[in-house]
Amino acid sequence: MITLIIATLTLVAILFLVTQLLKANKNNTFLNLIKDFLVVTLSLGLTVLVIFVAWRLFRILF
Repeated sequence: MITLIIATLTLVAILFLVTQLLKANKNNTFLNLIKDFLVVTLSLGLTVLVIFVAWRLFRILF
């Protein structure tokens, strides 16, 4: 059940992110939109990776 809630919230957050990027880039090119989206996706991925590594390290040490 908690997995379904997390998946739903993640989907809503991604849809919100895409709509905000589309609103912000009405005058810019499609390549700028893709670049901004990839930068945000990369930063989210790195954040998840850092949290995962810290969690694993915390479990090993304590």
